[in-house]
Amino acid sequence: MKRLIVGLVLVGLAGAMPLARPAAQGAPLDPWYSVQPKQSVDEPKVFTGAFSIQLPKGWHLAPGRTNTIFSVTQHTKKWETLGFITLEYMRLDSPIDPSFMTALGTRELNEVKIRELTGKQFSSEVKSGPLGPIIFIQYDRPGISGSDDHVAQYSIPIGTVMYRLVCIAPTAMIEKYRPLFSTVAASFKLIKAAPSAP
Repeated sequence: MKRLIVGLVLVGLAGAMPLARPAAQGAPLDPWYSVQPKQSVDEPKVFTGAFSIQLPKGWHLAPGRTNTIFSVTQHTKKWETLGFITLEYMRLDSPIDPSFMTALGTRELNEVKIRELTGKQFSSEVKSGPLGPIIFIQYDRPGISGSDDHVAQYSIPIGTVMYRLVCIAPTAMIEKYRPLFSTVAASFKLIKAAPSAP
């Protein structure tokens, strides 16, 4: 009798396992921080020997200076602005303890608000990802073409470096750019552990 009960329990568990997997696999993707399907990005490019990232196909790469590693911009007509991505970095005194990320997110948001005096609809949240927690900030601001731009900033602390991936597109078109920005941010991968400033 005991063998029969044990056998039924094992069969029941085996039957339940396949049901649990699709639910986990079917979890919705984070719309702002995950690799989204059918996005036109290049193969991963390694920068400074510290990280790799996938950038939009056909966009123009520009070198950085001071605390900017690079920028990429979408090809447009003369005087038209569309998509723009830049990666900045800042040296940290020490690695960030993950338990301080919420407080750091508040500080990052306040610093953005000070710099972006005409910004509006600010929001900030801590997101989880393969590199650990990151700070995601987004807001709208007046763009140089006369309409509003939407800014999505990913603050990614790794070792003693804070990377800030800033993605900008016209607010009216942000749903078109969101999956692309999400994919670029989620493609950011570490090449070597705990990098120092580039």
